[in-house]
Amino acid sequence: MKFYTTVGARCGIADYSAALLPALCAHVAVETVVLRPNRLNPFALALDARRLSAADVAHVQHTYSFFGVDQLTYTLAWRLLRAAIRAPLVITAHTVRPPGPARYDGGLGAALANAVGAPAWHDVETFRRAEAVIVHASLHRDRLLARGVSPDRCVVVAPPVPPRVLVDAAAVKTFRDRYRLGTRPVVGVFGFVERSKRFALVLDALAELPRADAPVLLVAGGPRLTEHDEVLAGVRADAARAGLADRLVVTGYLPPADVPVALETMDVVVVPYATEDSVSYSLHVALAQGRPVVATALAPLCELQQRGGCLALVQPDDARDLAKTLGTLLDDPGARGRLAQAARAYARASSADVAARRTVEVYAHAREVRR
Repeated sequence: MKFYTTVGARCGIADYSAALLPALCAHVAVETVVLRPNRLNPFALALDARRLSAADVAHVQHTYSFFGVDQLTYTLAWRLLRAAIRAPLVITAHTVRPPGPARYDGGLGAALANAVGAPAWHDVETFRRAEAVIVHASLHRDRLLARGVSPDRCVVVAPPVPPRVLVDAAAVKTFRDRYRLGTRPVVGVFGFVERSKRFALVLDALAELPRADAPVLLVAGGPRLTEHDEVLAGVRADAARAGLADRLVVTGYLPPADVPVALETMDVVVVPYATEDSVSYSLHVALAQGRPVVATALAPLCELQQRGGCLALVQPDDARDLAKTLGTLLDDPGARGRLAQAARAYARASSADVAARRTVEVYAHAREVRR
């Protein structure tokens, strides 16, 4: 089997792949083919496809942004890659957006995109032409089935929870000292600073907490792309308007060794997603460390809660609900402990080995479909 994935830093899918690959290697022979996002050189894509075709199964880690900067380049890249891959194809669709328009409006670029069938490739053909598609939530499967993807080719596989990294108290103290957190309670958001997260919601909730030991908001991460710098600037401006500028700490990008330490520093982890298009892998890293997690009640996260009972869910865009839940958890070590225990149980039940076994079953199915 050949695994087509990004491998660099600052990429959630690269982290996902790094967690899954060792477990896969216990069941099948795997070779990684490095996916370089937005590489539109047709010769490079053809070479990648040739390497993928040499396997019994080609497994492509897919997100829209990997294969083009717009609908036209995405479609050209994907059509070339799919035509050149001869092995049975499995796609993991980490992101499944709602259906787009049947035709794009605009200038020459939109006209060219329409001419090559870009709307259909974005919504259907990318997935319909694979022998199997892995998604991470039932909502995403339902979206693809509604577009005509065959039900027997679309499978929900929960993201793997990586192994826990042991962190000692001295490392946590050093981290607290580095970021001047003192002994105050810490509410944390882990991952990239981007538009899919409602930082303003968390700030509004913290502003409503009338506490003598006012918690710090620790944002353990930073912008991944230059275009996200303005998102961080907006977070800082929102904190200033709420009178919380002195309680906002942004670490910037953390090297992998610092991530578990940052998570262990957080008394409560908040996952304030505003979109249902993907399932947060950073959430799974927090569960791996056995952290109490509060998340917005979006369909993919509600599904995770149904499987594991390891989240405290709050209503989207409801700062008072979030404030109430945070206040309860910060005041009640027992409640935090129960969430942490549930997180550890979910981590065991949804380990990388469990995800790998399910993925190997999908490979076998893809080969049967090809026959």
